[in-house]
Amino acid sequence: MQRTWIAIGLLLLLNVSLAQGQTADEPSDSRIGGLRSFFSCKRTDRPVAESAEDAEAFAAATRKPQRLWVRGEYMIWWIKAANFAPLVTTGDFTEPAPGALNSLSTSILFGGNGMDFADRRGGRFSAGWWFDDEQSVGLEAGYFFLAGRSVHHVSISPGNPVLANPFFNVNTGQPDSSLVSYPGIMSGQIAVDAPSFLQGAEVNLSAALWRNERVRFELLAGFRYVNLSERLTIDESSLVQLAPQFVGLTPLDGNTITTSDRFDAQNHFYGGQLGTRVELNHKRWTLSVLAKVALGASREIVSIRGNTSIDTTPAFNANGGLYAVSSNSGAFTRNTFAVVPEAGINLEFRLTERVRVFGGYTFLYWSNVVRPGDQIDTTVNLNFVPTSMTFGAVGGPARPAFAFRSTDFFAHGANVGLEFRY
Repeated sequence: MQRTWIAIGLLLLLNVSLAQGQTADEPSDSRIGGLRSFFSCKRTDRPVAESAEDAEAFAAATRKPQRLWVRGEYMIWWIKAANFAPLVTTGDFTEPAPGALNSLSTSILFGGNGMDFADRRGGRFSAGWWFDDEQSVGLEAGYFFLAGRSVHHVSISPGNPVLANPFFNVNTGQPDSSLVSYPGIMSGQIAVDAPSFLQGAEVNLSAALWRNERVRFELLAGFRYVNLSERLTIDESSLVQLAPQFVGLTPLDGNTITTSDRFDAQNHFYGGQLGTRVELNHKRWTLSVLAKVALGASREIVSIRGNTSIDTTPAFNANGGLYAVSSNSGAFTRNTFAVVPEAGINLEFRLTERVRVFGGYTFLYWSNVVRPGDQIDTTVNLNFVPTSMTFGAVGGPARPAFAFRSTDFFAHGANVGLEFRY
């Protein structure tokens, strides 16, 4: 009981002292109200946004750093046209060598100029990781491909018009032709197929050399791999059906002659790479410009083989066609120095803090590759051709012959994609 009276007395003394300490122009409960507001309100060190710009700046300052990024792209590209010698011709059957290139009646059905592979569809996938919150040093990797696409040609004839493969006959020193169809002797068809596939991968370290709110400049250094795989096949089939006036011309009446020439070309580039990337930022938009160059070795592999078969009894089968015979068949490999530069530009739009959409253009160049059409030697010694009457005879130069024939290569096109950051 005594303690209760003591507590009441202390409270009365506190109230009196507060009342005496107030100023004349201040309400008596101002200090108490201040104390109440002090203890009832939560204290915070956060700044109060006074505008939309301040709110965005505050959000950027308190946002969790984004270290991981991944992106996927859909590409529509074009590649450099391939060169092919005239491989399929037609002409007047009354000519001494129908379809030969020295005849005025000869028309080229396939080859003789650059063959366009048209547009190619593909994809590119890349990912990166920043080692620090400031995004000053990071590691990135990427892979791209262009889906295989083929230049394709088929010619079919019941005998007339003539179908032929032109070549230069070293035995006679004159342009000549190998017949696939001829009126009254045989019907036939020729199918030419030339597929192409391009892919590549790279790994780079990236470092921000200079950056501010508007501009970012990065240096890239790493390793690059590019692969170009192409093939050229010439498949022919002739059914010998002699008209009465030609009976006895050949013992192959009623037989089918099948020949095939195949040229494969593989290119593998391995090299070190340096590059730069510049980003220009404005609100939600980012313009990114990329330039890279890789120096290294191109491993070029060419494989040539041919075959001829006739469904006689017993069946006839020999290695060799017309352009791919024993004198140039086999697998050939070499390493050469090459340069692979790439340039690209992308315009990005930030949908959210983590998601961006973008679109742009890329140009890729390769200084040294082998392509199958360039490896064909159309100068032929008929002693090496299984369908020739002189097959197996000795004499004359070893033609067709193989020699590495290189050229440059490029691919370019548009891309659209999506990027996610976390």
